[in-house]
Amino acid sequence: MFRQAVIELLRQALGEDAAGLELEALLTQPPKVEMGDLAFPCFPLAKVRRMAPPKIAAELAEAIDAAGTLAAGGPIARVAALGPYVNFFADPGAQLQSLYDSLQDESFFAQLLRDDPTRVMIEFSQPNTHKIFHVGHLRNVVLGDSLVRIFRARGNDVVAANYYGDFGIDVAKCLWWLRSHPHEEAPAEHRVAWLGMAYAAATDALKKAEAESPEEHARMHGAVRDVLRAMEEGEPEITALYDETRRWCLEDFAAGYDTLGVRFDHDFFESKLEEPARQVVDANIEKGVFVESQGAIICDLEEEKLGAALVRKSDGASLYMTWDLALAQEKFDDFDIQKSIYVTASEQDFHFRQLFATLKRMGYKRAEDCRHVSYELVMLPEGKMSSRSGTAIPMYILLERVRKSIEAKVAAAREKRGAGPLAPDVHEETVRRIVVACLRYGYLRMGNNRQVIFDVEEWTTPEGDTGAYLLYVMARVAGIHRKVAEEAGIDLGVPLPANSGFGNESERALLNHLLHYPDVVARAEKTCDPSVVANWLFDMAKRFSRFYQECPVLKADPGLREARLMLVVCTETVARSALDLLGIEPVEIM
Repeated sequence: MFRQAVIELLRQALGEDAAGLELEALLTQPPKVEMGDLAFPCFPLAKVRRMAPPKIAAELAEAIDAAGTLAAGGPIARVAALGPYVNFFADPGAQLQSLYDSLQDESFFAQLLRDDPTRVMIEFSQPNTHKIFHVGHLRNVVLGDSLVRIFRARGNDVVAANYYGDFGIDVAKCLWWLRSHPHEEAPAEHRVAWLGMAYAAATDALKKAEAESPEEHARMHGAVRDVLRAMEEGEPEITALYDETRRWCLEDFAAGYDTLGVRFDHDFFESKLEEPARQVVDANIEKGVFVESQGAIICDLEEEKLGAALVRKSDGASLYMTWDLALAQEKFDDFDIQKSIYVTASEQDFHFRQLFATLKRMGYKRAEDCRHVSYELVMLPEGKMSSRSGTAIPMYILLERVRKSIEAKVAAAREKRGAGPLAPDVHEETVRRIVVACLRYGYLRMGNNRQVIFDVEEWTTPEGDTGAYLLYVMARVAGIHRKVAEEAGIDLGVPLPANSGFGNESERALLNHLLHYPDVVARAEKTCDPSVVANWLFDMAKRFSRFYQECPVLKADPGLREARLMLVVCTETVARSALDLLGIEPVEIM
């Protein structure tokens, strides 16, 4: 309401000079609340009016005042020139009432919707079976899931897809090790971690043999290749072992996704792409797009300065590139999507540059509609993790560590406040939500291009930039809402009085922050970076904490009390939406 009123007022005041100006895009938020709520920069008018921007701002503000267009009780309270800017001050009470009303009828969230929604597939997680699902993998999962939520909030038709690496030489290494050590029985629990250790042991044994005995390494490598060939040909014994261990992995992945609240609309499997991938390569050999090079098949991308994309090994084996070529076509042809987004680590940047360039060489026009969203690695304080070396922390151990840390902190905080322990069912659900919040927020608060250092103690502290802090603030917001509603019996259905007294610095700072939420979501979608939402939430929490300290609600005078409660309700509603975009559920009590 206020923003549109400012745009309309500027159009009237500028007259013909408004032609060609994108007023909506030019409006900015002043750095300080006391400087106003919106500012219009006069730089674009300097050439047209042939005068300095500060002089233009002064004349424009004076003209608006002189025109008498600022109606009493309207959304715009006053206008002032500040340097090269015309600053507009909202009537805070009218602005608050407008926000509250738009949240009640949900028209506020309609502002999140794009004018041109699209059907997009977001592929993320992509775990490899027969390997440890560890701390580093979680960044991909929560990033991809948050992007799905953000794109859907913007009105897009989103297909959340997972691609399981359930085939190939790494799986064969694990199965070869299991066959070579039949006395090592699978444990009753955490069998995927056990498979991961078998894979790491196989990798280590091959590496050691390569360094110490070329003959032994050749023998072992040949045995692994035999297992892979048996997998490809469906040999009964290997197939039975493969099917059983693959099932363990898929069930374990599903349990992890369920804990994190992640859902997929479709699953792709590497094992199902072998034949389509071979057909893609054969067809493009016939067309001359792919050529032979030293016995292998490549796509020559020297013109694109991307070297040679290997699409088939000299022994006839397929690679990730081969499967991704077939998968790209299946996505667009079978799912009728308009865009395809791949979420993987930055280590895969070159792979996807080659993939998209190869698709173009194949004449596949939809290559233009593919996008790679990359992110930096997750490190432990002591260094890099690796499935191959066995230094990664399995997910089940991670969850247990975070849970123990949260339980200790919740117990200590409640004891400090003199509160007794939570009821068992409330305790269980509260701790689960805090665990998920700490993990999700810990990854998502960092921009995609920033490395993440995973530290359990740092991520679970209830103070500072953490998921636990956000939930603590949200519990406080909900607590104020309940307490004031119960003790004062306030009816927010009655419009605020014009002289409520609402509008001090901390009240306006929080209100303005909430009003910019639709812009934040739009920016998160455009950049494919949920940290935009995460950082907005943290700033909101700090602004609310200041409001809480400076602005009592229940003890305020009538009128101001209703306004402050209205601001609390608006904060709770918008914050819940933002938390949901990150996959975080609020708690009622901590």
